[in-house]
Amino acid sequence: MTPPAADHPAPGTPWLLGAHLQQETRRITEYHTHERGQIFGIEQGVMAVHTEHAYWLIGPGQCLWLPPQIAHNASSHGAVAIWSLYVSPARCIDLPGRPFLADGTRLLTALAERLSRDADEMRWDTQISRLAESFWHEFLSAPRTSVSLPLPKSEKLCRVARALGDNPADPRAQKDWAELSAMSLRSFVRHFTLETGLPFSVWRQRLRILNAQKKLARGDSVASVALDVGYESPGAFASAFHRHTGYRPGDYARLCRTP
Repeated sequence: MTPPAADHPAPGTPWLLGAHLQQETRRITEYHTHERGQIFGIEQGVMAVHTEHAYWLIGPGQCLWLPPQIAHNASSHGAVAIWSLYVSPARCIDLPGRPFLADGTRLLTALAERLSRDADEMRWDTQISRLAESFWHEFLSAPRTSVSLPLPKSEKLCRVARALGDNPADPRAQKDWAELSAMSLRSFVRHFTLETGLPFSVWRQRLRILNAQKKLARGDSVASVALDVGYESPGAFASAFHRHTGYRPGDYARLCRTP
């Protein structure tokens, strides 16, 4: 999403600026940064966001915090409706220096949608300022989730991550992935956990669930998605998907397509 013109803070510029976008086709933005922090939320569809170190998938009702100067790209998977709020660097000290995903409360979402349309230099007044402060207090206390995919740093392990990214259903065992990375099995297990913070089996399952979310959002059937991401039965897939996301696969697909 293109930030407002005042993405570069200037004296007298409101501390919070909004932008809103809705389109029926896929949206892709290349790697870029913002002078301001960005809070990025989804009304409809899903958006994938990559940074150098991790990958997130943001679905309806969720929002992502991106600190200032964090290089990132984003892509949707079909129709999408997005709100985005840009936060002055002075306010960003209240939040972590790393991105995180948050679950939006009804109040937070309602405030964000209003501010994404009304928070600009021309319309900023006492009422908008009060709404912005209410949103900020709500966002600071919003539940944060850890459903991201940390990416390995070394080229050896990046080969494994790329191969599984291209084919999440790849059935190779850990010893085979260790061989691909030119490591012993013990070294592979240890280094993968050190670099990503997750055991390999947990990381691979999270990758599969994130890929499943993208496929469901674009309208693929539950049965085909289950096979595409490496599950032998729709039942096993539905159980894993619900455990990770809190939704049954069919319910999640309907949620992504509902305006």
